[in-house]
Amino acid sequence: MLIRAFTSILLAFVVHSAWADLLISPTRVVLDERQRQATVTLINSGSVTRTYRVGWSQFVALPEGGYREYTDEEKRRFAGLERFTRISPKQVTLAPGERQSIKILLRQRQPLPTGEYRSHLTLTALPPAQLQQEQESGQTKFKLNMLLSYTFPVLYRVGSPKVSVTLDRLSIVTRKENNATFVRVNLSHNDMYSTTGRLVALWQPQSGEQRQVGLLNGYNFYPEVREGQTEIHWPEFRLEPGTLTVIYEGQQEFQGTEFARKSLTITKDMIP
Repeated sequence: MLIRAFTSILLAFVVHSAWADLLISPTRVVLDERQRQATVTLINSGSVTRTYRVGWSQFVALPEGGYREYTDEEKRRFAGLERFTRISPKQVTLAPGERQSIKILLRQRQPLPTGEYRSHLTLTALPPAQLQQEQESGQTKFKLNMLLSYTFPVLYRVGSPKVSVTLDRLSIVTRKENNATFVRVNLSHNDMYSTTGRLVALWQPQSGEQRQVGLLNGYNFYPEVREGQTEIHWPEFRLEPGTLTVIYEGQQEFQGTEFARKSLTITKDMIP
């Protein structure tokens, strides 16, 4: 039991330190016919030399957030960026304080159908993290090898992005286990392209000034997810009459765009 607990503590430390010491910029890349290459910068901010392998992974976005890996059939049906891009270098070693640029170059010359193509650039820490305890006199010995990886999306767009997002429903949920309150947002779209932006929650009490009560940055709404759901934390929530408004605002290439907004009015009759 003591060994298992010690292993868990070391494992958590290794996972944290492997990525806490790596700075990545940017963590989302968009390519198109005008922007056919991009550079991702890695910086080792730690005190240990680390090596990373660079490659591609294929993931499908989930309606409730997060991803799952492609099935074998999906890999055959859908074109990943590894088929028409080149990344260089494919492995980097970073000394403490050192930086390295990863180049992504679009090689596709033949026209592709209009739409958005996406893969996830994957950085895998090498060599495997090793947790090893050896004791003499026949006591317990264990060894754990791990491959830790970090991924972020790279998009290639064919055609001019046209997007139309709808905020379908707002609700307020409080979790009993920690008494934390969230604004639950249900969204929908029928687009060939993804959006990225932030969800801003504003509260206008019946008597008082409107104020921001919650913010969720970097929300990506991908084409394969027609109906999505996410939550915005509302700290210091107090139920009272007023109007809740959520705005989905564009970020990065969509900066300055308001995708959608929706309001929910709470009356005195609705409060138990």
